[in-house]
Amino acid sequence: MKKVILIGLNVMLVVFLYFLTIWYQEEDIKIRQINKTYTEDIQKLKKLAKINKWINANVKQNFTRFPNSSQDADLQLIAFFDTYAKKYSFQVEKFIYKDKYAHFLDVKYSLPRDNYKNLVQFMQQKYKGGYKMLQNFNLDKDTLNGELILIKPYLSDEKKKEHL
Repeated sequence: MKKVILIGLNVMLVVFLYFLTIWYQEEDIKIRQINKTYTEDIQKLKKLAKINKWINANVKQNFTRFPNSSQDADLQLIAFFDTYAKKYSFQVEKFIYKDKYAHFLDVKYSLPRDNYKNLVQFMQQKYKGGYKMLQNFNLDKDTLNGELILIKPYLSDEKKKEHL
């Protein structure tokens, strides 16, 4: 009798452990799926944090330092042009034009290819308080030619009134 009870108890324990193992595997799969979505969300949040840090470091302060007038924005564009005109052979392609958010100046440049230091300086040149966007980039045998656009953020008077 004791053997029958022990065998029955062992069979019940084996069945119980079998179903417990199946339940554990199902729950493990659910937990892995949940963790996968959470880790993907965490990675997205980390990327957003990096983007926010970059925006705060490079963009946000530029918007807080708007020129006092439209003329000041134009003068800052011209000052950048005058500073580097000889070094990079600047020529005005399109004089200052505006939209609701910024002032622009299109400039042609020409650099000798044999002066590597000058090329590197040109590529790393920053326009503080604004943006520099390379429009064209053409390599000839001896020169690097192209066009760049200088952008100076400035809200027009109508946009300033809308923000107030």
